[in-house]
Amino acid sequence: MISIWHQGFVDFDQVPIYRNSFEDHITAILPADTRIRLHGLMPDTFGPGVTPIDALRFPAVEALLEDQIVASAELAEAEGFDAVAINCFYDPGLRIARSLVGIPVVSLFESCTLTAMSLGARFGMLALNGDQCRKHHELVAAYGLNDRFAGTRAVSPALNEAMLEAEAEAAAPVIAGIERACRDLAQSGAEVIIPGDGVMNDFIWRHRIRTSGVELLDAAAVLMHHARYMAQLRASTGLGVSRAGHYATPARAMLEHSRALLAARPAREDRFSGIGWIGATVE
Repeated sequence: MISIWHQGFVDFDQVPIYRNSFEDHITAILPADTRIRLHGLMPDTFGPGVTPIDALRFPAVEALLEDQIVASAELAEAEGFDAVAINCFYDPGLRIARSLVGIPVVSLFESCTLTAMSLGARFGMLALNGDQCRKHHELVAAYGLNDRFAGTRAVSPALNEAMLEAEAEAAAPVIAGIERACRDLAQSGAEVIIPGDGVMNDFIWRHRIRTSGVELLDAAAVLMHHARYMAQLRASTGLGVSRAGHYATPARAMLEHSRALLAARPAREDRFSGIGWIGATVE
């Protein structure tokens, strides 16, 4: 039996329809030898009336929330899980988590783009809004995938995760916006389209949205099967993450020292080192 720690980047208490639909979705594609333990971020992570896409446009908030992802990976390894699947297209905390644990850690953006390149020459991505488009471009460049990228399109009108809870007639304009964006990406040369948001991906699955002539990826299925594949590969061959550079692991004492320092982070200027003016004296 393979056990995978699913780590979402939403507060599931805020999106109950997505929570229930996602469980049905994963159950539908889950192999018999695999079990998934579902986790979201801590309750009230985003505060009243704030959705993840609202908060994640701010680098400071994204950096702070990555701590939850890293903590989940360490807990997963300690509790005997075989892999961690980060269900967020920003790949938050991915590099740090991989550097700290021995079990495989996979995330949506990396898993889906690698898969898309096995299915077509160029891939495109759907986005909730312009901020998410910019993030997609940043990650494509960071992963060196520009030559295979047909672009990203925000759904119009722009969406947030709460709007993707829509059902029945309220879902119709959202569906129409997604279909328009898919047609635009296909006309731009995308042979594979990735729903570039986890909640949007589940909305597409729930409402059975289809495309003509191009492949529309099921991002959740790709993520879970990738996590399962990596767990099997590690179990059967011992293959793991290289520690030569990019995912180098710090000594435990160094890590604990740094974390203790962060917990008592400076609240006053005199807690920094090397303080002093350089240049003209200020009277």
